[in-house]
Amino acid sequence: METNRTTTLTQDELYELPNTNNNNNRRPTPHLTTHYYFSIAFKSVYATSLLFFITSFVIVSCESTAAGSGSNSTCPASCECIYASQLDRDKRADLNACLGGNLETALVLKCKLNASNYGWPERIPTGTRAIILDDSNLGQAKLSKLASESWYKDIFYLSVSNTELTNLETGGFSMFHSLRCIDFNTNDIHSRTWGSGMVPTAELRTLDLSHNHIHRLNETSFTGMAELRRLCLSQNFIVTIKPFTFEDLDKLEYLDLTTNALSVAGLQTASLFGLTSLKHLAMGENKIFDTVPQVVGKGLYTPKLETLDLHGYTRLETLKKGAFKDLNCLRKLNLSGSGVSQIEIGWLDIETHGQLEVLDISDNRLLHLEVHSFAATSPKEGDTLHKLHHLKWLSLADSRSLMTLDGAAFNFVPNLIFLFLQRCNISRMNVAANDPLNPNKMNLHVTLSSLKAIWTFGNSLRCNCHVRALLEASLPPPAPTCETNPLRGTTSCDVDTTTKYPPLLLDPPTYTWEGHEMSVVSPFATPCCYLENKDALTKEEMWERVPFARAHLEDLVCETDRITVFISIVLGPLAFAAAILVAFLCGTGHCF
Repeated sequence: METNRTTTLTQDELYELPNTNNNNNRRPTPHLTTHYYFSIAFKSVYATSLLFFITSFVIVSCESTAAGSGSNSTCPASCECIYASQLDRDKRADLNACLGGNLETALVLKCKLNASNYGWPERIPTGTRAIILDDSNLGQAKLSKLASESWYKDIFYLSVSNTELTNLETGGFSMFHSLRCIDFNTNDIHSRTWGSGMVPTAELRTLDLSHNHIHRLNETSFTGMAELRRLCLSQNFIVTIKPFTFEDLDKLEYLDLTTNALSVAGLQTASLFGLTSLKHLAMGENKIFDTVPQVVGKGLYTPKLETLDLHGYTRLETLKKGAFKDLNCLRKLNLSGSGVSQIEIGWLDIETHGQLEVLDISDNRLLHLEVHSFAATSPKEGDTLHKLHHLKWLSLADSRSLMTLDGAAFNFVPNLIFLFLQRCNISRMNVAANDPLNPNKMNLHVTLSSLKAIWTFGNSLRCNCHVRALLEASLPPPAPTCETNPLRGTTSCDVDTTTKYPPLLLDPPTYTWEGHEMSVVSPFATPCCYLENKDALTKEEMWERVPFARAHLEDLVCETDRITVFISIVLGPLAFAAAILVAFLCGTGHCF
């Protein structure tokens, strides 16, 4: 008796073995074949999908740890490896300027070193472009040269700020062959420990030595830095700059010497020699008293200077004629907080300073603004005043002594856009001139046709005709007057074409300058003036503080207006009669 085979067969066996119950050896039924192929296809898709997700997870994991592992190196101990995009805004901006963009794939090595761990890491991740050692505690430690330098050949940015670093070993940074930017600010570097041989100089573009203890500079301080563009030396104790200190820096464009101990004697002849490409010079808050340093006379013989910052001289006192001569490309001048109490006619030269765009003369001791305060003269025409057509930004803010303005003080800056007069002691804000079409009315746009914003808060402004001129300039243009003809079914509108200026902004909290949003903090929500209260019983109640918006235009008049009207009504006819009498007497031969 034949025993039936009950062993379970696999799908492959089923398709390979003949059917024992059928002598014709028929192939499997079609429905089994379809099921088999569908099962195989499903398993393939499932396996492929699983492989895809596993691969994606591995790639993402690798990307998230790439900054720590690199392609062939792990992140050193006591360090953090991150992408440049993860830095704070200021550091990211510095790095972006140094690398010229390309921050997407740049890796940054951030380390915190101390007295027991202050050596350079032997290996760093491939792709690292910047090393930041900020806030480490280095003190007297020396960062010595490494035996293997290949890992550091592609580092472009190095920041060692706020580390109390004192000692710089010669050659300690020599492995940075491609270094473009070095930030050594806020350390204890002294003149005796600093020299150009301390850092690689071939590719160096930016060097920040601010907030250190450097006392003097000489001809070896920056030797070989032929590619340097930006040099920051602010907040040191620099007393002397020897001649030819900057001789090799013929490509330098930015030099900051703010807050040092420089005097007129400390700036020697040829101290600035070699700076043929310099565009920005900051020398504010030094010990230069009573005079403006003649930068041309100190070696800047081919000046391309566009920005000169001399703020905080405290005892400058007088802006004298010819103080800024020979600076033919000057665009920005900062004289804030310099103790200026007098401005001589001719302190600006139209041939030299005709391109001036920004003038900051805030926080000074001026009592009164003259007609010539913001006008230029020409050596060929004596004291003839010329307009500064390019001046767009002017600040007199925080001049607590400033009380009065000449009615024509702003007549020579017709294209001014922003005017800062906040926190002064002005009561009559007479910046507007009389309208030539209506002599009894003041029109701000006659004087300053391009003005967009003015700041007046913090003054004791009287609610008078001068405030009215500001208020009228800030109003939007009137709506067109329309009339409908019912017979023709047409509508015609009269549009006021005389109003071609946008509304003036009064004390705006922000404004845009050179693509940046600037803020001006005011303690008041709206501009205000002081209105006389004739019914006041006490002196304290005599003046009422009123927002501009609540002041009625008809009440904003000047006392001089009434006097002018009285003179024109009473004395005008008398003067006319006297003129006729004189003409009659002369005609009869009795004129003497």
